[in-house]
Amino acid sequence: MQRRPPPLANIITLGVQNFDAQRHFYRQLGWPQAFDSDDFSVFELRGALLALFPIDKLGADAQAQPEPGRGGIRFSVIISVDTPEEVDELAARVRQAGGKLTKNPTDAEFFVGRDAYLSDPEGNYWEIACGPPDNPVSPASRRAAGLPPRPNTTASRETKTPIIPIAWRNYA
Repeated sequence: MQRRPPPLANIITLGVQNFDAQRHFYRQLGWPQAFDSDDFSVFELRGALLALFPIDKLGADAQAQPEPGRGGIRFSVIISVDTPEEVDELAARVRQAGGKLTKNPTDAEFFVGRDAYLSDPEGNYWEIACGPPDNPVSPASRRAAGLPPRPNTTASRETKTPIIPIAWRNYA
């Protein structure tokens, strides 16, 4: 039996309530745009794309009832960076663009590395994370993006148990 490669799932679509404000926020982060129209905008990330689409149109397209609630974290998308300093730099850009840091950059609690949490102006959560090259998720995310592995230059700390973060965390 011929084995097929795993599916390519690297486009994240956020159903947004205020399309223009959300598009402005992500432009302020300096992420390049791959496509832009009156009601659909796509930003490039390394290994993935972020699409913005008005929530009512996303619901109509999916033939599903949109849920515009903002009652707290429902999911987070992890942005993997290569150095702990990049966590701090992106967190600073988020503040400047009008996003909210819900967790300032710090040593990670659940894995060896550094992380921060943010929400965009409509309450979509992101985690900025840097794990060492020997964390199995770090090379996997680079493979998914078509990038070579990072050299292992970081000494592993034995004071924490390295718990592997998941690329998508569902907080249902």
